[in-house]
Amino acid sequence: MFDRRRVLAAGAALLLPSAYMPASAQVVARTGVGSGNAGVTVLSDGGFEMPAGMLARDVEAETIRSVARVSGPSTTVLNVTCLRRGDQTIVFDCGSGANFLPGTGKLATSLETAGIAPDSVTHVLFTHLHPDHLWGALDDFDTPLFPNARWLADAAEVAYWTSPKVYEGLPEDRHAFAAGAQRVLKELGGRLETRQAGQDWAPGITAFGTPGHTPGHVSFGFTDAEGPVFVVGDALTHPVISFAHPDWRPASDHEPDRAVATRHALLERAVAEKARIIGYHLPGAIGRVEKQGAAYRFVQPA
Repeated sequence: MFDRRRVLAAGAALLLPSAYMPASAQVVARTGVGSGNAGVTVLSDGGFEMPAGMLARDVEAETIRSVARVSGPSTTVLNVTCLRRGDQTIVFDCGSGANFLPGTGKLATSLETAGIAPDSVTHVLFTHLHPDHLWGALDDFDTPLFPNARWLADAAEVAYWTSPKVYEGLPEDRHAFAAGAQRVLKELGGRLETRQAGQDWAPGITAFGTPGHTPGHVSFGFTDAEGPVFVVGDALTHPVISFAHPDWRPASDHEPDRAVATRHALLERAVAEKARIIGYHLPGAIGRVEKQGAAYRFVQPA
């Protein structure tokens, strides 16, 4: 039987947080906002702290802390992107809900702060199905948070998490991730639609493959009045390390080598297209990628 307390405990064991950051519901950033609130609003789902050592496998903790510019645990924020255009309100991922970790699950209040009614959301597009991106799909009554939305996820990602063999390829402390994904997807039922990378998932929004963090991870591209925008989910997870050291392998990546190749390709594309990127775990959420020697850096608006 699926036990929420065991899920919470197992999720906490995986992340090994030594402390939790205080997080409040809020609007994190806006871009391309014009008349009628059209544009992008990034909302907080809260956050937590985790050991800096999880930012890179096989790198000494002292080196990680020096590069990440932290003296202790690393702060991880959760950013949910909302795009409003015309009669559409499109949400990219939907936070962690009430059953993940203390300090998270703030999306519903952030929506209220931003003046976005859940019943106005027309689409929910998932980058991938980790707990902090998927579990917020259900409210406290286990009904969809966005009752009128179309829910879309990558077909390969759904197949991975719902496969009876998923547990064989996961460490035991991530079994709760699969159990939670299966539970939420079962509750969404026929509301969930599957798509593939390379397709338009909503008008003017194209998914492109960014696998490695999970097998079916996708990012999304669209254009607004200021140019291209990429919603990159967890393809880039740290504002310094993901850019300065894209070859480092975070502990959260399912397929580390594939994730490294994805990061390099994504960073090069963002530079070439002069795109703004929106990262789920990047403080401030929105910025651009610039070349810095053989590596890159994340540059945010002044």
